[in-house]
Amino acid sequence: MAYNNKPFNYMDKQSSFFFISREGDAYSETFKRVRMMPLYSFPHYKDLNPFQSNKKERYFLHLDFDAFYAQVEQRDNPKLRGKPVAVGSSPGGKGIVMTASYEARALGIDTGISMYEAKKICPSLIDLPCYGAKYESILQNIQKELRSYVPEEFIEQYSIDECFIELTHVAKDWDEVRHLAHCIKFRILEIENLTVSVGCSWNKTYAKIATKLRKPDGLTVITPADKDRIYALPVKKMWGIGTRTERRLSLFGIKTIGDLAESDEYILKREFGINGVVFRKLARGEDTSGIFHKQQAEKCLSHQHSLSEAIYRSEDLQNELRRIAEYICRKLRDKELLAGSMFLTLRYENLKYAGDEIRLRTYTNDDREIYEYALELLRRFPKPRKSLRGRAFGIAVFNLLPDRRRGNLELFEQKTPVPYYTLDKLKYKYGEGIIRVGLGRV
Repeated sequence: MAYNNKPFNYMDKQSSFFFISREGDAYSETFKRVRMMPLYSFPHYKDLNPFQSNKKERYFLHLDFDAFYAQVEQRDNPKLRGKPVAVGSSPGGKGIVMTASYEARALGIDTGISMYEAKKICPSLIDLPCYGAKYESILQNIQKELRSYVPEEFIEQYSIDECFIELTHVAKDWDEVRHLAHCIKFRILEIENLTVSVGCSWNKTYAKIATKLRKPDGLTVITPADKDRIYALPVKKMWGIGTRTERRLSLFGIKTIGDLAESDEYILKREFGINGVVFRKLARGEDTSGIFHKQQAEKCLSHQHSLSEAIYRSEDLQNELRRIAEYICRKLRDKELLAGSMFLTLRYENLKYAGDEIRLRTYTNDDREIYEYALELLRRFPKPRKSLRGRAFGIAVFNLLPDRRRGNLELFEQKTPVPYYTLDKLKYKYGEGIIRVGLGRV
């Protein structure tokens, strides 16, 4: 059955498109970081409806692409198949491992470690840059395909390579759930030549755990009768529980998910607050949360960029602030918003921070105005110099309102309007270099 496919708002454009290259060469124009902001919705207590019974006839799938970035690169370059590959490098041998192929993982390469450290562990490691636009394009294509199985309100994009799908309204029993899971796996392999691991259960928590039981390219179904399989797993297999929480739980003799499920709720609440109650409920299979969609309007937009080479010259500082200002303003216009306040942060090479905020005279999404305010805030900070260079810059805008496109909001100053929305369309269609507004120097 095909559904009326209205695209997700946050997937209308590739987020990496808004990023402006610092170097201006073909390499940096192509290999951009993934800029899509995932939802990362860990169930909160308010999501666990105490008045809703634990409906065991609910059906959820959790899709987790196997070493997504690395798998894409191995798919596109057959010479990389069967070899240890890590994605996330940058010129000069810097960067962190964003994902590693299973061949690299077998040699001890973990996500999050520096590329330098990874090379020490595995000298034969093939390090590749992140091709953000390509990964986001693949995700868009897969999202479109998933909406042919269920309406968009039953799909939750958890991260760039994970999502939840609720099948309660399209499957009548576990056999149909398993069949649909196989169909989705086959379809993704058919259209993108990528494998995905799938977990199926009656709640999101167990579905996410089930995915990890058989990777890569696995399919695991956990029914209420299979709860003992979950109970036998280490407690750290449950989402929301990291190394430190695992250590604290072990002090109370809680080492498995089953131990957590049978633990004393009062003790957990005393030690972990309301999260302790949530942990226990999730372990017991009492996750009554549904598919999460962001309902609230945007409260803040921000962008921070760390430079490969620290800067201090006035021209370099201005250019960096200009790029960040343009990025933020294009995001504001894409969401049809105006900002009333902004915050500028600067991290120096010695890791010290400076930050300050300013209330804007009028609500705006004008590149020139945000840039001017950024320069004004920069003057309040210790001036970067050769012995104190700037390494990372960031701008956050908040106090947001809808953009009614009413033109000049200044009472006492006449301004020449710039058709930014039209310029944005041109850039999206023809590329960043097609046109650019001169912001001047201050």
